[in-house]
Amino acid sequence: MRYVEGGFVPQHSKEVALFGKTGDVLDKEESHKVAHFAKLVTEQPKGNQSYYIRIYQSSPFDPMGPYGRRERNLDTQLKKVSKDTFDYYVTYLKTNNSIYLTKASRGFLND
Repeated sequence: MRYVEGGFVPQHSKEVALFGKTGDVLDKEESHKVAHFAKLVTEQPKGNQSYYIRIYQSSPFDPMGPYGRRERNLDTQLKKVSKDTFDYYVTYLKTNNSIYLTKASRGFLND
């Protein structure tokens, strides 16, 4: 951190976008109420982006699948993935077309 006149100026700021069950970006109010399944982190000065998706048992979590109602009780976690895998997973959340979940699973194995 760089200190300026008694205060500090953060050198790195990050913007976080959380994606819900339907693949839409959650508002600030919704982010604490609704579960998120994907996350996009952007560092401001450089513009670097990091992509994360929700994983359960070493595969992308399917919120419309058999464990979809039990998401609060499951041991899921967010893992960093490539842009293509992230795009396939968000497309699956938006369209509910299982081919995109399959492509995201294959991409996650190659990451």
